[in-house]
Order: sequence, then structure tokens, then C-alpha cells
Amino acid sequence: MEHTADTATPVDTLRKRVKELRGRAGLTGADLADRLARLGVNWNRSIVANFEAGRRPNVSVVEWLALAQALDVAPLHLLVSPDATDADLYQVTPTRTAAVPVVREWIRGYYPLNADPARFEREAPRTETVSVSLGEMGYQVTLDRSPASMRALEQFIRTVSPGATSADDKGEGA
Repeated sequence: MEHTADTATPVDTLRKRVKELRGRAGLTGADLADRLARLGVNWNRSIVANFEAGRRPNVSVVEWLALAQALDVAPLHLLVSPDATDADLYQVTPTRTAAVPVVREWIRGYYPLNADPARFEREAPRTETVSVSLGEMGYQVTLDRSPASMRALEQFIRTVSPGATSADDKGEGA
């Protein structure tokens, strides 16, 4: 999708989330700067204020990860607001937007964003994903290997194929 003028940039979202989470945690700008300093990121109260006010236009990846750790949230939840709805668009690049749920799955590494699914899957560590083809249904999905996803997959397989067994049922482990 093309970019629209009213779509917030990733840095705008990050900025808003930092301010929101800092306030919710009861942290001052100096408190957040102290936490960042303990993580090796040399920010002070003024840098925090300048970033939150938009006077500091960007953050590095190291700063983004440190901000997430300092605020006790997943990096994804700084980059994409948990309050965003499924209908909201997210500005992925200066010229491209995508639906928030699709962006979340892409950032998590679950689903390609306008990319070749085979190449996307090849680059994922085998310990993190499992690809399932549902043959005649013509459906292919790549899932993370979290216990919740594996249970959901097994439940789905049992629903569409009664009598199917899982690797656990065979004593092989998941």
C-alpha cells in the first residue's frame, strides 16, 4: 500500500510509546536516562525530552533495544502500538504502509511482507519456525515454534483430520 500523510512514522510511534510507558511507570526523564546509562546508552534527561518532543528525529537500533529493555517491554511493542487496531495502517517505509497485524507478524518473523515466502522461510532459523502445507486445501503457513502455536496447530490438524496424531503422541516430542 502507498503511504498516506496521516500515517505515523515508525519513529513517531516509538516516540509516543516511550513517553506513554515512561509516564505509566512513573519515571522522570532523568530516571529513564539513568536506566539507559546502566545499559550502556549515554542519554541524559535532555535527550529523553528532545526525543519525546520530536526534536531528536531518530534513534539507533541499539537505542531502540535499550529503550525497550529500560521500559520492560518487547521491542515490537515500542515500534507498533498494542493499541493499534487491525484496520490501522503502519508506515513500514517512507513509501509503503501495511495493515498493523501483517506488520506485527512480519516483525516477529512469522510472515513475509511483500516477499517470496520460500526465501523468507529459508532465512529463518529452523529452531524458530515450522512450515505446514495443507495439501489439497492449497494453504501453506509458517508458524513460530512456541508451545502455544504448536498446540493450536495440533488442534487444527485434529479438527480437519480426525485420528491424526502429534509427534508427542508418538513419543517423539514436538
